[in-house]
Amino acid sequence: MRKSGFFPRLALVNLMRNGRFYGPYLLSCAVTAAMYYILKFLAYNEGLDSVRGAMYLKSFASVGCLVAAGLSAVILLYANSFVMKRRQRELGLYNILGLEKRHIARVMLWETLYCAAVTLIGGVLLGILFSKAVVLLLLKLARIPAQFGMEISVPGITETAMLFGVLFLVTLGQNLFRLGRARPVELLRSASAGEREPRTKWLLVILGVLTLGGGYFLAIFTQNPIEAMLWFFAAVILVIIGTYCLFTAGSVAVLKRLRANPGFYYQTRHFTAVSGLLYRMKQNAVGLASICILSTMVLVTVSTTIAMNIGLENALNEMFPVDIEFIQDLENQPGDPMDHMAEVQAAAERSGGYTDSRYYSRYWCYCGVKGQEIALNLDQVCLRTLVEVVTAEDYNRLLGTDYILAPDEVLACPENLPDFPGDFTMAARFGEPGLTFHVREEITETIHHATTSLLGKEDSTLFLVVADQETAKAITDLDTSRSARQFRVQMNLAGKDYNEKLSQTERLVFELSQRDEGVSFTSKQDNAQEFYAMYGGFLFLGIFLGLLFLLATVLIIYYKQISEGYEDQRRFLIMRQVGMSRREVNASIHSQILLVFFLPLGAAGLHIFMAFPMLTRMLELFNLYDVKLFALCTAGTLGVFCLIYALVFVLTARAYTRIVAN
Repeated sequence: MRKSGFFPRLALVNLMRNGRFYGPYLLSCAVTAAMYYILKFLAYNEGLDSVRGAMYLKSFASVGCLVAAGLSAVILLYANSFVMKRRQRELGLYNILGLEKRHIARVMLWETLYCAAVTLIGGVLLGILFSKAVVLLLLKLARIPAQFGMEISVPGITETAMLFGVLFLVTLGQNLFRLGRARPVELLRSASAGEREPRTKWLLVILGVLTLGGGYFLAIFTQNPIEAMLWFFAAVILVIIGTYCLFTAGSVAVLKRLRANPGFYYQTRHFTAVSGLLYRMKQNAVGLASICILSTMVLVTVSTTIAMNIGLENALNEMFPVDIEFIQDLENQPGDPMDHMAEVQAAAERSGGYTDSRYYSRYWCYCGVKGQEIALNLDQVCLRTLVEVVTAEDYNRLLGTDYILAPDEVLACPENLPDFPGDFTMAARFGEPGLTFHVREEITETIHHATTSLLGKEDSTLFLVVADQETAKAITDLDTSRSARQFRVQMNLAGKDYNEKLSQTERLVFELSQRDEGVSFTSKQDNAQEFYAMYGGFLFLGIFLGLLFLLATVLIIYYKQISEGYEDQRRFLIMRQVGMSRREVNASIHSQILLVFFLPLGAAGLHIFMAFPMLTRMLELFNLYDVKLFALCTAGTLGVFCLIYALVFVLTARAYTRIVAN
């Protein structure tokens, strides 16, 4: 055989002989490359540019690319580390048989080239094959009409090749560095080298308890939705640090405590499992913590995005209580508001008709609240509050009530304003004289209007019903730079479905804009497409990233079980030789697998339970206030994930048992 063909052939033989290790590794790399290409395909897809709401879809795809790149690095580096650890003895044998380190390095180079070729070719082909199906799924979730045709993203292929080329170069560099530092004898003895009993690192345990407790504290006691969004990543980092610390040091402390209990430890099924885990926990803990964190990520991303998508229609109705709403600015658009209403109704009738309409004047301002004082000039120590004011006449007409108020009386509906006083003063600035009001009654029903805010409700709001327009105008006149007066006409259109109402809205708005350039409006149907695109994009990203996290979780579990199977093989053989029956061996194996395998799942369930309050606050930013719905989505996601996790447990436990029993 020619020397130039020896090393490529030897590398190919090595890959085929170690198929049990390299098979899942290459499959995971190819699937990850395919998913990365698909995200790049979406980010560069020019066909989406003409679709309303595509900005959200392409933005989500770009975010997904960053996460997929990070997970790809984790998967490749972790799997490569495991594979090379299992091959230490093989590489040492090559060195003993006469191959120099530079020869082994050439073998490693060819192995890396083969792996890179399989990953890139297989991954890109899979990505191209499924990219159109993924686009159709994304458009379906976003409720956008499907686009037909087949495209191939050259920039997507190029960037996928660049990313995985760099990652394989990094793995090759790691392997060559380890090879350069290792000695042949150490490589040969690596498989039989034992672990020392780890010491209990109480400082690490304390750090883990403090950081995990800090993350839980932020998740439970952060009540403001915007603050929840700001503190979320800090809580995530604290929980990740705490998880790794407690799995690394806390697990050792727990196992030693179990060993100190004679009633538990000196049982056949527990003795071998506890002692084996204790001596191997140093290398075991990181894998367990990684499984826990990845499982938590799956649960969080999937449950939140599913809840958002299911609650989409409720969020849309919350933001747009009627089909269309026209607004006349009473400050800058003079004229009789009733003439404006009649014009809107006539135009709506000509454009297809309407089922009902209503009108009212809305006065509003941002104020500061301190005790019994409300001021339009804010300072740093006051509670920033949105104050909405309507007249008793408008309130009675719209809600069917019959209130008659004195000039200094109001009806009040305070939200997130604890201990709101029965009497208060409204002024331009704190400490100045102003308008004094007595709260005749606290009400629960308010007049809802359209809002295009995607950041949920204000921190606090105060809805006031005053005696008449003079009183309402007097409030806004306290500081005209911080207040506004509007006349609103709300109506539901006569169309039967979304498309008919959208077409009718376009005709109506066009006619009014031709006659009055000052007309402003909000429309449920006009804004619905962006909502569908945004929430559908969230769901797609959640499912896509959930699959990536799940893939990484399964791969780590598989390699962990295979690695421990080979390490435990000799130990259980000795146990059988000294008198332990096969039944007792199987019971010990089952006890060890259950203890190790379901510990990360239990910790992930605890993490999602403690994160639930913070996630609930964050979802309020997207107008999802149905806590029961989110709880059901979380419970359902956890149940499905447990079934998948159990299936992975059964498959990997069989592989572990086959290795140990042989």
